Amino acid sequence: MSVFVTGGTGLVGSHVIQLLRSRGHQVRALVRNGNGQQLVEAMGATPVFGAVENPDAWTHAAGVDAIVHAAAIVVARHDWLTFQSINIDGAKHAGITASEHGIQLVHISSVAVYGRGLRSTANEIDEYSTLADLPETDYYARSKRQAEATIESLVRDRGLQAVSLRPCVIYGERDRTFLPHVVRILDRGFAPLIGDGSNSLSVVYAGNVADAVLAAIEHPEVTGPVNVTNDGDVTQREFYAAVGSALGKRVRLVRIPIPAAYLFAATRQRTRRALAPNKYAGFGPAAVSFLTNDNPYTSERAQQELEWRPSTAPSEAIARSVRWFTEAR
Repeated sequence: MSVFVTGGTGLVGSHVIQLLRSRGHQVRALVRNGNGQQLVEAMGATPVFGAVENPDAWTHAAGVDAIVHAAAIVVARHDWLTFQSINIDGAKHAGITASEHGIQLVHISSVAVYGRGLRSTANEIDEYSTLADLPETDYYARSKRQAEATIESLVRDRGLQAVSLRPCVIYGERDRTFLPHVVRILDRGFAPLIGDGSNSLSVVYAGNVADAVLAAIEHPEVTGPVNVTNDGDVTQREFYAAVGSALGKRVRLVRIPIPAAYLFAATRQRTRRALAPNKYAGFGPAAVSFLTNDNPYTSERAQQELEWRPSTAPSEAIARSVRWFTEAR
């Protein structure tokens, strides 16, 4: 089987390439520059040059059996037009290409499409849950929701065969967003435990998301959105302990009341926005919500219809991820 992968230098895409190559599949990976070329070649993929927002780049996908579209901007350091160009237009080009050539499309979406308001109104969020309103400034969630809508319209109008996988917060080797922040804090020998720390975090290992991608390719009859959010329960306390163990450090947990954490995060974010309005203001109250709430998502559809069986337990996944980070920095 041959697969065209975008975002191959990123977190999910790189794990997808590694998994596909380990199973003997051929991979073409879209890269923007020579650095990307070296990385995907090291993983055994064939690099082709282009950008997802450029329709011409998608000619490289002709003749493959499946497209895995993992390229996206995640962190809000860019303006809306950039999110629109890469996240929405990229998904549109992926869908058009797949429909024109009769290729199966696996699109990496996000639980961000549900909106943050659902956390407090539902005990279990599945693919049929009503979507909450999105703030105007939540460019990532807005772009991901519109990308899914674009793909759904191509499914209806052109007969596109597509599935949109919705992971929660992803960590793993080559994580540049979530895990680095955690490691840098715990490296100091302490961690801010918000609340009592017994809540189950909404995290999933990138390698296990790659397992879901392969499962989706192997089950082309499954279409529409599919949550990929439950690869093993890990609490806030357990996550900190596992990271500390991988670092070889005894981490002291510092209890912080939830209201105080929200106040500090909101004040810090407002201050950074005031001082540097054109720069990324960092994580705010949303991060506190993530750290204090139980994982509200269910992956029942992935488990039943895709037969998704995550191959890596959280303890091993965290150890691998921290080991990669400490060796790479």
